[in-house]
Amino acid sequence: MKLYNLKDHNEQVSFAQAVTQGLGKQQGLFFPHELPEFSLTEIDEMLNQDFVSRSAKILSAFIGDEIPQQILEERVRAAFAFPAPVAQVESDVGCLELFHGPTLAFKDFGGRFMAQMLTHISGDKPVTILTATSGDTGAAVAHAFYGLEN
Repeated sequence: MKLYNLKDHNEQVSFAQAVTQGLGKQQGLFFPHELPEFSLTEIDEMLNQDFVSRSAKILSAFIGDEIPQQILEERVRAAFAFPAPVAQVESDVGCLELFHGPTLAFKDFGGRFMAQMLTHISGDKPVTILTATSGDTGAAVAHAFYGLEN
């Protein structure tokens, strides 16, 4: 899937380029040209899947064939190795609990997925990650990359 820079629509990149580059020109974020659509049948099927399988299917629709499905699912399983339960608030209201990751921050999801994607995309090349923050983002990102091979 091609992504474009929200600040410079002429800048178009692949998923792998967006992961390794981070930001586009003028510090623009990359956004997909098209958002994937799922049929009601596909949605019903995904609702019966475990969190990792469902996540991999949705992410695959964004990433396309850049990362084979089996590898993507392995990477998602490694990234989301903690629960994300839905707590029932009322009979018709649920709350997705995103604080069960290793740093107890919802940013564990993005940080760990980014770490797995960058590890896959970089192959054997070493990668240096520098984080600086006063909040939970730096801790989540640092923990996501901690112990990875490259």
